[in-house]
Amino acid sequence: MIETNAHAASIRRLARLALAGGGIFTAIVVLLHWIRPEYDVVTRFISEYAVTDPVLAAVAGVSLGLGSIALAKALAAALPGEHRSRAGLLMMWTFGICFVGVGLFPADEFPTVNPPSWHGIIHAIFGLIGFFSFSLGSLLISFRLRRAPSWRKDAPLLTVVAALCVILFFVFYAGLPFVGILERILVALMIAWIGLVSRGLISGSSVSTVAQNFHTGS
Repeated sequence: MIETNAHAASIRRLARLALAGGGIFTAIVVLLHWIRPEYDVVTRFISEYAVTDPVLAAVAGVSLGLGSIALAKALAAALPGEHRSRAGLLMMWTFGICFVGVGLFPADEFPTVNPPSWHGIIHAIFGLIGFFSFSLGSLLISFRLRRAPSWRKDAPLLTVVAALCVILFFVFYAGLPFVGILERILVALMIAWIGLVSRGLISGSSVSTVAQNFHTGS
């Protein structure tokens, strides 16, 4: 029983780290929206805040990346094999690693810097892979969660949010003039999905079920 309680506590701790990562990212971006009004939220990328505030932008990206890795670890520990999307969890790990890279390699000011710098190119590649990985990975995880009894209430909403992420990903990279607001909506949906999954892990029902499975060795 002590072992199963420790396992459940570890899952909840990882879920709280995921919430903290998303919360730090959100707080920093809202702060930068307020202190840098020259960056139009409709047409300018979130990453461009790194031009004027590289440290804050780096903390935001790294926090979201590490939080997503923590969430992937929590889901892997909480879900039995038949309810776990290995491909989805791998993509969530990929997203987390990419967003750490997004934070560490600052973007260029768009379209002022042309050709882009080496770190701007790395940032753009990490961003593309990361956004794609989260969008598809969250959808795969959500579909598989529909099979888990303890997630049946939340899985439909998670699936809808993840599907919207997939749609927004393709719209975002379609080259439309209002890329700033599209990116912000996409990121808001991503953080909402992270928050909903983290809340489900912290609430106790899914964790209690996996603790019983862990205890019985299933």
